Amino acid sequence: MNDSFFPGTLEYQIVNIEIFNKMSSPTPSQSDTGTSGSTSSDSEISLESCSPGLSTKCPICQETYTMPRVLNCFHTFCQPCIEKQQDNPERVICPECNHETYLGSLGVSGLMQDYAVSNILETSAIDANGLHCTGCKSKDTTAVAKCYDCANFLCANCVMAHQFMHCFEGHRVLTFTEVQGGKEELQSEKPVACPRHRHEVIKFFCKTCSAPICKECTLFEHGRGHECHFILDVSDKQVDILRRLSDDAKAKASDLRQIAKGIEHINSRLQIQYQKAQEDITETYNFFRAVIEERKQEVQRELDQVFNGKQIAISTLAQKIQENIERIYQGCDFIDKLLKHASSSEILLFKSFIEQRFQNVFNFQPDINNQNYYDMEFISNFSAIQVGIQNTFGYVRQNSEFQPQTTQKPQPIARPANGIVVGNTLNNGQLFETSPRQFSSTNNFQFGGGTDNNIYEKWSSGLDIFTNGMDIFPTNSDPLLDLTSKLINTGLHNSKQQIKRQKMIYHCKFGEFGTLDGQFTEPSGVAVNAQNDVIVADTNNHRIQIFDKDGRFKFQFGECGKRDGQLLYPNRVAVVRSSGDIIVTERSPTHQIQIYNQYGQFVRKFGANILQHPRGVTVDNKGRIVIVECKVMRVIIFDQMGNVLYKFGCSQHLEFPNGVVVNDKEEIFISDNRAHCVKVFNYQGLFLRQIGGEGVTNYPIGVGINSAGEVLIADNHNNFNLTIFTQDGQLVNALESKVKHAQCFDVALMDDGSVVLASKDYRVYIYSVSDMSVL
Repeated sequence: MNDSFFPGTLEYQIVNIEIFNKMSSPTPSQSDTGTSGSTSSDSEISLESCSPGLSTKCPICQETYTMPRVLNCFHTFCQPCIEKQQDNPERVICPECNHETYLGSLGVSGLMQDYAVSNILETSAIDANGLHCTGCKSKDTTAVAKCYDCANFLCANCVMAHQFMHCFEGHRVLTFTEVQGGKEELQSEKPVACPRHRHEVIKFFCKTCSAPICKECTLFEHGRGHECHFILDVSDKQVDILRRLSDDAKAKASDLRQIAKGIEHINSRLQIQYQKAQEDITETYNFFRAVIEERKQEVQRELDQVFNGKQIAISTLAQKIQENIERIYQGCDFIDKLLKHASSSEILLFKSFIEQRFQNVFNFQPDINNQNYYDMEFISNFSAIQVGIQNTFGYVRQNSEFQPQTTQKPQPIARPANGIVVGNTLNNGQLFETSPRQFSSTNNFQFGGGTDNNIYEKWSSGLDIFTNGMDIFPTNSDPLLDLTSKLINTGLHNSKQQIKRQKMIYHCKFGEFGTLDGQFTEPSGVAVNAQNDVIVADTNNHRIQIFDKDGRFKFQFGECGKRDGQLLYPNRVAVVRSSGDIIVTERSPTHQIQIYNQYGQFVRKFGANILQHPRGVTVDNKGRIVIVECKVMRVIIFDQMGNVLYKFGCSQHLEFPNGVVVNDKEEIFISDNRAHCVKVFNYQGLFLRQIGGEGVTNYPIGVGINSAGEVLIADNHNNFNLTIFTQDGQLVNALESKVKHAQCFDVALMDDGSVVLASKDYRVYIYSVSDMSVL
């Protein structure tokens, strides 16, 4: 045999397996094989001594490796053992670490051979002559040669078969004597067959691809443009690279071991944070209990006061009844005495007096069925309590959650101390001015109560006005009424006419940028319910938030989505005054109406197949929902079940509608931003009149009707302006804010005449104009 004896093809190896059934058989047990001059134990000792710490037994069959193959996880097994373990033709799962190794077209035989194990076995066979033949089924034959293509150690019979049988044609077989003669040469650089060209020996190394190749590879796959060198010239350098890679890997493993030692510390910190969060939850729960207990005592005292008052009223009534009974008997006794002992003339002298006294008694008619004497009950709102607890009890925060920066330092949450609630926690029985604890640990999770900023800031109208040096009363010497008369006399048709306005200042503001309770990313719609709660459509947060009239957060509902109870870019809100139901319109992509009850529970949705661009929404006194659409310039009126009652287009009259309100006469008032006025229509779509105009109501953002029946038109041209008209279009008053606002989205009116303004600076402002509605 010489170097020109090249390996055979894969087909030859497969035929070899089929004819002799050798490859699929496990290596014969060393204990069953007897050899002259060498025992099984001696052979094992010699094998292990060749390379201390490196096993020459397959972990699966526990026999000496037969055709060792390396998986992607660097574990080595016998090829027959791998084939037995294989349950999928495309992959192999390592029985040691369960790592998957995907196979190519050659299957298991295409895996890399473990040359280190093969060389150790070969060296041990040469030095100890203790290996058995792995190419046949005989267990008592000693190997005398090795086939470098089958990776089998061969006995004399198998060597003869390799020489004369066509299925082994091309296989490179060397006897141990030949290997011993050229041992040093073979160990230094053995000829290895090219994986792509089986008849070629690897003699080159492609630096471009970092792969060993044969001569044919240099002509085709690694030809022009590739840097190829003789493998003997670059092998030392490439091996040094692998050696350095191994050193770096060991250093990395050492670093990871050091890091792994910190796992226990991390786990301890996790336990500490968990216990701390548990304590905070318990403390918050106790705090809630203390607040609830305090509220219970307050309500109980109130109940006792009402009960005692009604008991006093009942006792007073009983006393009056008894007094009248006694008067009646006294009068009757007096009449009987007169009848017995007085003459007729004398009796008649008392007749008028007695009749007058008895008439007073007869006029006394006690109403014991009056409910005021016993009507008393405790009104609870379980749904609001549930929502309130969900929104205020707290939440578990992780560092992955977005924590917005707050410019205002939050005040510490009031805590119960010795059974007594400490801190300003109650205002008319409602929680306010509370904020969560702040945690400074970086790798933690925590329990946070409430929100991350103090959204319960209470504004005092009087203090806010005077401490800021501002006065809501007019300072102009000319009465505005004279100016109004002049404007009426000259006519509002002069669109360029500018008017003087009274100054006004907001008495309440709340909100800031963010995603927590009381924060907004786009408060594009506002409405007010019968309790003067402010309802805000937080568009980009896909939710509706409800606040009381002082800006204190109450609860929220909605989340991003298209299912029932979810919202997608809600842009306007309105309220059914009789029921408290909340009407929500959604902009693109859903273009629909959703109805929720006053507690935020989903009722129904409709209009997705009808609406195109809903812009303004209101509800009339019969509960009908009026929608005005921009772009298509259309008005649609629904009932609360989603049925279309009226529909008409008004593109010839409108340019860009953005707000709508309805009076008791079924007249629709639509603010037109680009036409600088309010257009009025009836339910049949007939245009009735125009209110305001350029120079008076520039770029209006909304319209409302107050309790006095006056039309308020809001605009944000230069300043935030309010212009008040009668419903016929006569100017009543004109106001402007002392502070400038960013772009304004929407306005709504409270029952006392206050105007709620939603601004692009992520805040909601409340202006009080009731004192100046008429001058």
